[in-house]
Amino acid sequence: MNQETLFPFYVRRGASPDEYKAGYINCEGRTVIDAHFQDATSFRDDLASVRLNDRWGVINSYGTVLIPCVYSEALRFCEGRAHFYGASGLVGVLSDDGSVVLPPKYRTISDYNDSLAYVWNGETFGFIDLMGAVVIPPFFEEARQFVDGLAPVQSGGKWGYIDKGASFIIPPKFDSARSYSEGLARVNIDGSWGYIDRKGEYVIPPRYGNCMDFRESLAPAAIAKRGPLGYIDKTGAFVISPKYGFANYFSEGLAAASPPNETRFRFLTKTGSQAFEGEFLGAGDFEHGRCLVSTMETIAYIDPNGNIIWQGPYVTRV
Repeated sequence: MNQETLFPFYVRRGASPDEYKAGYINCEGRTVIDAHFQDATSFRDDLASVRLNDRWGVINSYGTVLIPCVYSEALRFCEGRAHFYGASGLVGVLSDDGSVVLPPKYRTISDYNDSLAYVWNGETFGFIDLMGAVVIPPFFEEARQFVDGLAPVQSGGKWGYIDKGASFIIPPKFDSARSYSEGLARVNIDGSWGYIDRKGEYVIPPRYGNCMDFRESLAPAAIAKRGPLGYIDKTGAFVISPKYGFANYFSEGLAAASPPNETRFRFLTKTGSQAFEGEFLGAGDFEHGRCLVSTMETIAYIDPNGNIIWQGPYVTRV
C-alpha cells in the first residue's frame, strides 16, 4: 500500500527550462524522493516510471527501484501490466514485477482494461488477456478498449460493439465509436456525435459536431465541429454554455477551460463559475486534491481553492 500520496515535481538545472531533474513531493509539498531522476511520471497503482541515463524503469512510493531503467519509453501499469518496446520496435507486455509476460510481437498494444488489451499486428486488431494469450484473433479493422464488458470495433467500415466472446451486441452501424464511460458511449453518424446506452439505444441523439466522454456526469461538447465548447449533462442539455475554445474534463469537481483564441486557462466549477482567481498557461487534472499548473515563469501544484502547495521555475516538461 502507498504510505502517502506522492506527486512528481520538476526542478530546473541551469538557465534553460529544457534542463531539469524530477523527484516526488507529498500533499503538503514536502520532498519525499529527491529530484535525481531525468524525468518522472505520476504514480499509478503505487508505481511510477522514472528515467535515468536516458532509459526508463519503475519505482515504488519509497523510491525503491523495482524495474531497472532499461526501457526506451515510460512504463504505465494498468491492472498489473504495461506495454514496452523491444529493440525491433515491436511491443510486448511486462508484469509489475518486471517479468516479460509477452515478448515484443505487435505493432501496438493498448493499456489493459477489463483484463483485456487490444493489439494491432500492422493489419488488423484483436485482443489479448493478462497473460498475453489471444482471446479474440486480429480480424477487426480497428478496435478500442473494453469497458464493462463491451468494446467498440470496426468491421466493414462501420463501428459496433462486441462482448468478450467477440459477438456483436450492438451491430456495426456507426461511422465512429468510442469506449463506454459512465454507462454511455459516444458515436458518430454522418458527422454528428451522440451517446448510446449499453443496448445501443440513443440516450442523447447525434447533434454535436464535437463532444467528449462523460466524466463526473458532465461532458465537453460543441454544436459545430470547430465551434465553442461547453458542458452537457446526461440529458444532452448544456449546463455550462458553449463559449470556450478548450474545455478539459472535470476532475474532483473542477475543470480547466480557456476562451476562444486564448491560451490561458481558468478553473470552472460545475455551475460554470470561476472556481478561484488565477490564469494558467498549462493545467492538468486534479488528483487527490492537487493539480499541476504552469505560467510563463513557474510551475506549481495548487489545491482546489487555488492555493499554491509547491512552486518552482518553469520547465518544458509541464
